[in-house]
Amino acid sequence: MPIHPNDYIDPLERYEASEARVVKDGITKRDYLAALAMQGLIAHYGYGEAPAADVQEIATWSVQLADALIEQLTD
Repeated sequence: MPIHPNDYIDPLERYEASEARVVKDGITKRDYLAALAMQGLIAHYGYGEAPAADVQEIATWSVQLADALIEQLTD
C-alpha cells in the first residue's frame, strides 16, 4: 500500500443536518512522522546537547528523516 505523505493521519468525518459530508483535515502523515523524529532526536540528545543544537537544524533533520521513511515505505 503506497504511503502518501500529504494524506491525513486520522481524518475525521461527520455529517451535518443536510447529510453533507464534512472532513476535518487533521495532521498529515509527513507532519506526524516528522514530529516523531523530532521527539526522538530531542529525547536522545536533549535539547541544547545535540550535535546540531540549533532548532532549525533539528527541524530540518526531522523532516529529512520523515521523508526518508516515507520513501522506504513506498518502495
